Amino acid sequence: MPYHITPDGVPLYYLDEGQGAPIILIHGWTMNHKFFDRNIPVLARDHRVVALDLRGHGSSGKQEIGWTLPQAARDVHGLIETLGLDGVTLVGWSMGMTVVHHYFDQFSGERLKGAVSVDMTPYLFVEDGWDHGVFGTLDRKASLELERDIVENRLEVEHGFIPACFADAQVPDEATREWWLRESMIPSTPAMLAYWVSMSAYDFRRQLPATPVPLLLCYGARSAIYPTPVGNYIAGQVPDGDLVTFEHSGHSPFWEEAPKFNDVVGHFAR
Repeated sequence: MPYHITPDGVPLYYLDEGQGAPIILIHGWTMNHKFFDRNIPVLARDHRVVALDLRGHGSSGKQEIGWTLPQAARDVHGLIETLGLDGVTLVGWSMGMTVVHHYFDQFSGERLKGAVSVDMTPYLFVEDGWDHGVFGTLDRKASLELERDIVENRLEVEHGFIPACFADAQVPDEATREWWLRESMIPSTPAMLAYWVSMSAYDFRRQLPATPVPLLLCYGARSAIYPTPVGNYIAGQVPDGDLVTFEHSGHSPFWEEAPKFNDVVGHFAR
């Protein structure tokens, strides 16, 4: 069971499979590397695939330190250096893409060849002139109410969040609902809250024109979390961006349309 020990002593769990051009898969809020089980074996046929659990998530250390996304980006960079990787394609799903933005902010395109954004916005809140926030409706007051609900009834928040990850906010079956719920409950409630606060504190819209590597955008046409055409907006802002729309997916095209996702990401990484 491979672990990378961070400079502040947190063990980060990761999978490392296959050979070839490296791909690093970064999961979303409260999730872990297991959510990429439909992708890792296929991508690893032609690539070296690394999938990690961010600190506080999955099988990684639960020490109550460094629960921020800038720190998560430093953790990813440290893992890349430890493994001696170059020409990396970073794949960030949802909050995982915010980690990628922080990587760009701190390390530019160091050791990277490209990046993949999976159904994420550069700014979470809806404001005048900006409709591409969470659910197309989230404002700062609603965010504070969510923080309250995480503390008071975290399980209820998860019950509401998981369906929103699928096309038209419909979980395909009860076995999937139960599995996603169980895995998403692994992080502690303080960690869940801390990462939400960190994720909601940044606005990366101004960073987009300086994106240092080619960017593949994988967005679900039936996303309940991002129902507006935010992928089109990002594609028009970055210097080298390509948008692929997943017609039968919501927030999780890597899961909902895994064969297509594996094909387009594998092609991009090559």
